[in-house]
Amino acid sequence: MTIKVHYTSIDRFSQTRSFKTLEGARRYAERYVGPHPEVSYWYAVSPDGVGKVTVTGDATVHDLFPTEDY
Repeated sequence: MTIKVHYTSIDRFSQTRSFKTLEGARRYAERYVGPHPEVSYWYAVSPDGVGKVTVTGDATVHDLFPTEDY
């Protein structure tokens, strides 16, 4: 299992990290966009609009931020 989480911000900072577990990917994504971001089909955006994460590999954005947690 490989999950890649890509983070970008409005000041053009960008980084990608790879994870072997869903929990690790979730912790990383939450660090940048918070536990309850605005979730779209392909990405999640922080409530203040500064950061965005996208996910590729063996998980989706909805796996990292399941709607039943809201």
